[in-house]
Amino acid sequence: MRLFIAVEIPEDVKEELGKTMEALKRKVSSVKWVEKENFHITLRFIGEVQEDKLPVIEGVIDEVSSKFSPFDIELKGVGNFPYVIWIGIDKGKEILSDISYSIEGPLIKAGFPPADKLFSPHITLGRVKKRIENFQGVDFGPLSFRADSITLMQSQLFSSGPVYTPLKISPFKKI
Repeated sequence: MRLFIAVEIPEDVKEELGKTMEALKRKVSSVKWVEKENFHITLRFIGEVQEDKLPVIEGVIDEVSSKFSPFDIELKGVGNFPYVIWIGIDKGKEILSDISYSIEGPLIKAGFPPADKLFSPHITLGRVKKRIENFQGVDFGPLSFRADSITLMQSQLFSSGPVYTPLKISPFKKI
């Protein structure tokens, strides 16, 4: 099974992200857009994992979530990496980085390979095959929401696009 750990996005925020994506569709071509129900903030992509490893990963996210309190995330700005169009994170990115880092060590200790990319918190709106340069004319935010948990997600790939299924939601417990 293909897995990743994420912060889920509330439905009302997904709606606003969807409106921005619609505006972008009129400005940028040849983009594989993310379905709005799939918007999330990836903390750690794990990849293919045998099902018997699930309890280890679940234990890691339970341990990590117990060390953090709910916090606010502020989304602001539209940008791009060479092959990704994204929404930026203004407030909360340091905490997201701390959570990602707190997940990384125990996963490596449990035998999982290290992350292949440096953590850069964002919400992916779309992907392109041909490199794009910076684009102008569409903005987003600020828009805030409260993050209160981390989620272990299964990603199933289909020709129609990926389907993400929450396998475990672990609330932040620190008071």
